[in-house]
Amino acid sequence: MKLFDKKGMMVIPNPIKDKTVSGPKVLIVNELYCPNGHNLINNRTSFNGYPGILIKVEQAGRTGMIALSPIYGDKCRITLDIDLKSGETMKALCPHCDAALPVHSKCSCGADLIALFLTKEQRFTDCVVICNRVDCVNSSIIEGGEIISASMMKIL
Repeated sequence: MKLFDKKGMMVIPNPIKDKTVSGPKVLIVNELYCPNGHNLINNRTSFNGYPGILIKVEQAGRTGMIALSPIYGDKCRITLDIDLKSGETMKALCPHCDAALPVHSKCSCGADLIALFLTKEQRFTDCVVICNRVDCVNSSIIEGGEIISASMMKIL
């Protein structure tokens, strides 16, 4: 397997490729925005051929990036330039302008669910939320104020 694509970007293998993309319907997030309107979808990482979600993080005075899969249900997260401590929380920032990504609500693990907006209008009724605790994979897509669940994928 090649480590870099033809543009020199790192190719990150997805260990659950067959489980995620084999269903009849797959939901791919192709636009996500910070509070200042910068798109967080980035070609620096690729998950099953789709550009990943790139977020800058800070933890214990260190900074780096996290790449998240844009495929609904795929919980792959890859850290770049930082070693994160398991179980601890991290601050999530826009990699373009360093704006803090806002808190949507509390996660069931006690940490915060961070909002990444589906539109430039920055509405909490249209966002993707992810937990800011390392190793917690709680996340949801909220569209029109309703949480999209896995069972809804059959009727979309």
